[in-house]
Order: sequence, then structure tokens, then C-alpha cells
Amino acid sequence: MVETLSLTGELTFNTVQSNLKQLVLLLTRSKTNNLKLDLGQVTQCDSAGLALLIEAKRLSKQYKKKLEISGASQAIYALAEFCGVEVVLNDK
Repeated sequence: MVETLSLTGELTFNTVQSNLKQLVLLLTRSKTNNLKLDLGQVTQCDSAGLALLIEAKRLSKQYKKKLEISGASQAIYALAEFCGVEVVLNDK
């Protein structure tokens, strides 16, 4: 069983705090160890959003959960590649 958190709209400096709260709730309350972060409806992502994705991976390891990041747009991949952290999006 996979539990999914779908993010929508902007993943930016203005939104990462609320997104982080959602993520922590998922990690702490989920009964399954298989989680998915769906970015398919994210319209914009800046470096703060990318930092959130890195933090999501770190927290998932801390809580001993497997976190797959899916649905990332080409723009998010390009930003991750530019910053040298594209492995965060590819590592399941």
C-alpha cells in the first residue's frame, strides 16, 4: 500500500512552511512505509521548494519510510539539475 501526498500550485518560499507541515503529518501518521509525494499539479518551484524536496527525502529516512517523488515537471528537473541535486528526484 502506498500513501500519497499531492502538492498543488506553487512550491515556493511562500508555501513551503505549509507544505512541510503536511509532509510531517504524512510521515508521522502514515501506517505504511511506502509514501509518494506527487508533484504533478505543482505549477511553480523555486530553490525553497527544491530544498523542501531534499528535506522530504531526509525526513523519510529519519522516519524509516520509503518516499518516491513523482510527477515533477521538466522545470523542476532542470532546477534540480542546475543545483546538482537531481538525484533527489530520481532516488526512490
